[in-house]
Amino acid sequence: MKKLRVALVCNTRKTDDEFEVEYDPPETIERIMRGIESSGHEALFIEADESAYEQIVKLKPDLVFNRAEGIRGESRESHIPAFLEMLGVPYVGSNVITTAICLDKAMTKTVLSFHKVNTPKFQVFEKEDEKLDFNLSFPLILKPIHEGSSIGINEDNVVPNEEALSRKLSGMLLKYKEPVLAEEFVEGRELSIGLLGNENLEVLPILEIDFSKFPKELGTVYGQKAKTAFDSSKNYICPAKLSEEKRKKIEDLAVRSFRALRCKDFARIDVRMNRFGKLFVLEANPLPGLDYDVEKDELSFYPIMAIAAGMTYNEMIRRLLITAIERYGL
Repeated sequence: MKKLRVALVCNTRKTDDEFEVEYDPPETIERIMRGIESSGHEALFIEADESAYEQIVKLKPDLVFNRAEGIRGESRESHIPAFLEMLGVPYVGSNVITTAICLDKAMTKTVLSFHKVNTPKFQVFEKEDEKLDFNLSFPLILKPIHEGSSIGINEDNVVPNEEALSRKLSGMLLKYKEPVLAEEFVEGRELSIGLLGNENLEVLPILEIDFSKFPKELGTVYGQKAKTAFDSSKNYICPAKLSEEKRKKIEDLAVRSFRALRCKDFARIDVRMNRFGKLFVLEANPLPGLDYDVEKDELSFYPIMAIAAGMTYNEMIRRLLITAIERYGL
């Protein structure tokens, strides 16, 4: 394979602030850079800030490994893909439209519903005095509509009645300055499915969040407390313990979601299964986390699943690069 100049474009995590939790820590950036180099390519780095456009023009990479979460705005994950498409630079990962849709939880669910992919019923609140849709049933879970990594979500986001809904909704609208999604809360098992490829799409081993390992007060909400204060690789089961029939249904649902949202190269789909075995797609992440620091026990779902599939971290990065290289015919 021809040696390429591959630029990793991402946002560096510099603080433990809630709004930087999506950014890549320096250890992950270094690991991805090593993965690019071990694949036989030259690795460049570009910070995904206001200077990114000029840096892309200056460095002229052959391919960009896009990890940019963006710095502001409701379409922030689409900014770097838009720059790259404008400049004609190939990149790993989903395009402008997909990243924009997937950062909007309601739009994601609307697209999935159109494609007959089951997702919990929902309503979007822009003001606290809006009336609740009579078709919705409590309990509901409230989520900031344009945030990822469970930002703004904890166990108290599950509301049992209209009084609790009004109280929590008011606080969220004030704090996050964006609409709030209210969806029917699905009590049950939570599963995450990693996908790799395009035409020949590979489904990685399914990961399950083991809620029995978390404090009881967190309930079955995989929110910020679960992801930070109580995070441990011991809380996750990969591969998840599922019957062959159920595994195939979950994989099919994840593939249909990937296709419906027109994801490219890789993504992670989050699914809930209720006590009757019914499946609901919660969200799709076209920029799944790639943290894999074993010493600190800071492991993102996607590399856990890739390694469960028999890959090393470097092999995972190589596979992602190859997938994009083949898609562009480089």
